[in-house]
Amino acid sequence: MSKTVTLDQVGALPVWVDPATAGDLLGMSRTVVYTLLDADTFPAPAYKVGRQWRIPTAGILAHLGLRPLTWVCCGCGARRDQHQEVDLGHT
Repeated sequence: MSKTVTLDQVGALPVWVDPATAGDLLGMSRTVVYTLLDADTFPAPAYKVGRQWRIPTAGILAHLGLRPLTWVCCGCGARRDQHQEVDLGHT
């Protein structure tokens, strides 16, 4: 059985996730995830890099009908907690 993922955890996800994390987000078991990946029928974009699968978090969120969360503060791509204003000395 997959575990429940909170909204805070979704906001803290990296750009790419592994199949186990993708399964948790989609409510799928690890076996089902790998079966779908191997059959090229996984419901979100997935890429095999060497022997590992990489699944973009944005693709999973899009499949779930979720827009990116409000973690982007100014459109620069940095999360709000990683963004620091820089004083360029302009007055």
